[in-house]
Amino acid sequence: MMLVLGVLGVLVLVGGLFATLQVAGKGDHDYQKKSEGNVRRLTYIYIALFVVIIVGFIVYLRWFV
Repeated sequence: MMLVLGVLGVLVLVGGLFATLQVAGKGDHDYQKKSEGNVRRLTYIYIALFVVIIVGFIVYLRWFV
């Protein structure tokens, strides 16, 4: 059950990253230029969350299963 939830969490995270990048690619040139920093920070947040989820999942499997 935990494996399914872990995989589901990673899929939601990757889907959110993909959707963020798709939305950021649309719009006029001025908006893209102004939002570039925000998209970069959001991407870093998604990457950090991905790493935390994977490490937490490995720790859970290592010590609690």
